Amino acid sequence: MIGGVQTAVAAIVIFLLLVVFHEFGHFYVAKRVGIFVREFAVGFGPKLFSRRWGETVYSVRALPLGGFVNMAGEGPEDYGLESGKAIAVRLDGAGQVEAFGDPRAVGQADFVGRLVSGPSRDDYSLRIEGEDGTRRYALGPGAVLHAEGGAIPLAPYDRQFMGKPVWARAATIFAGPLMNFVLAAVIFAVYFTIAGVPSGPDVAKVLPDSPAIRAGIQPGDHIAAVNGEPVNSWDQLVKTVQSRPDQRVVLDVVRGNQHLQVTVTPEIRGGVGVIGISPVLVHNPLASIGLGIKQTWDISVQIVQAFGRMITGTLAPEVAGPVGIVAMIGEQTREGLMNLLTLTALLSINLGIINLLPIPALDGSRLVFLLVEAVRGRPVDPQKESMVHLVGFALLMVIVVLVTYKDVTRLF
Repeated sequence: MIGGVQTAVAAIVIFLLLVVFHEFGHFYVAKRVGIFVREFAVGFGPKLFSRRWGETVYSVRALPLGGFVNMAGEGPEDYGLESGKAIAVRLDGAGQVEAFGDPRAVGQADFVGRLVSGPSRDDYSLRIEGEDGTRRYALGPGAVLHAEGGAIPLAPYDRQFMGKPVWARAATIFAGPLMNFVLAAVIFAVYFTIAGVPSGPDVAKVLPDSPAIRAGIQPGDHIAAVNGEPVNSWDQLVKTVQSRPDQRVVLDVVRGNQHLQVTVTPEIRGGVGVIGISPVLVHNPLASIGLGIKQTWDISVQIVQAFGRMITGTLAPEVAGPVGIVAMIGEQTREGLMNLLTLTALLSINLGIINLLPIPALDGSRLVFLLVEAVRGRPVDPQKESMVHLVGFALLMVIVVLVTYKDVTRLF
């Protein structure tokens, strides 16, 4: 029972962390390029708590399984403003519209009439017909439409997502996946700060019954070169040894005042060569940051290469859905914090890479549409693009259901 609660809590925290960091990337860059952000939400469903800071509402919602950013003009918006419909207007101190819409919803209205035309790309105003003729009202910077769906803050076209240049929209979209890589680098940096980083090509331990112990390598040895090539870091030593499985290599070893040459043949484990030694670790936060960035890059490259091998058919696909991921989180939770940190970083990298794939409904597909717009000089019809994303989202949901079914059958 306790293990189940720990797994549930860990899964919720991890999912929230991954998605909220992703959405924060979109949010931060949108703000920087001047896009009007209506809401930044943690979770989905009914609001539990909300507060407005500046022009944006920050909310916490009932279902803690993600989050979202609501940007003005991100997709086609239908406000239900029909010509001839009864409409009420309330003005601010500058004589601009601060609220308008259904007369029953707009309190203390300054004018009620029939809508002639609503705000458009080139004219951010209302034209309303009353008993004394047609009036034009400019919308203020914080104008709110009271419609059937509730109160909707509006923004002029130059503050909307679609009103920004291609580079600004591309940066806003790319920032989401980018933040997943940043999160992974931060987690790895924390991991290495706690666990330590290799101080250099110095041996701390030699595993029993390993090629290293059979070759006479001892704890405290400093490995200066491999096959005559100097090595200056533990990572360089590992890569050199891993690239030579089942091949004899000569190590230049410094042991106290002695300079020795040791011949060792790396064993094949996991497809790479290993000799069975571990490094001397030091706790260096600054070095941990650099190693965290490097680890994120190396793993990202490996995942992309694995995707390539799956596409070419040289690697069987291994896909896990929500159930499988929760099961993995449960296993790593029982193994301890360090394993859980590693899994979280790996999931964040996977989320970043998958979102950059040109699959409809994902960020990568939206970047492709922006590339097409940049090349042809005009955007794709928003209605058509939305339909592509809708169909893509439906197909993704089907895939999630199938993968979840596979996860459940695997578990039981």
